[in-house]
Amino acid sequence: MTKPVAPLTFPHAIRRVAAVLDYPEIARVVRRSPSLARKWSDPATGKSPSLNQALAIEAAYRAAGGEGSPILEAFGFQLDAMIVEQSACQRALADEIAHFAKECGEAIAVSIAITQPGSISPSSVHHALVEAEQARSAAGTFIGRLKSFLPRGAGPLGENAGGGTE
Repeated sequence: MTKPVAPLTFPHAIRRVAAVLDYPEIARVVRRSPSLARKWSDPATGKSPSLNQALAIEAAYRAAGGEGSPILEAFGFQLDAMIVEQSACQRALADEIAHFAKECGEAIAVSIAITQPGSISPSSVHHALVEAEQARSAAGTFIGRLKSFLPRGAGPLGENAGGGTE
């Protein structure tokens, strides 16, 4: 049974190449076994050729009349996806920074106002507390977003972080 493989992945690229070269020829080009070449086309193995092997495979594929550059196309697609994800995370961080700054500014403004002579009342103190709580909540969200930019397991408490920087 043929396993389904997502397009624009390295296993899919190897399958495209194998449709032109076949696995024994791929193996010959990179001086490895045909079983290893087959493993490169199986997403469950997590195996892929080295950069030098990929270059040799692409050159042989083209020399045999193959169209395009399957491995290069897969690499480019995956790189673009990572950059888009990282960009989205950075935009979300900018939004969180702006929200946190706004909430802090409001908490500070209301708190400064109650330091003025004759302006302290239970209502003004409660208002300052509400604004301070909103700033604290925004800080938690902001801190969580910042942690997402750490590599997995690199958080100060070993938490799993990620932010698309793996």
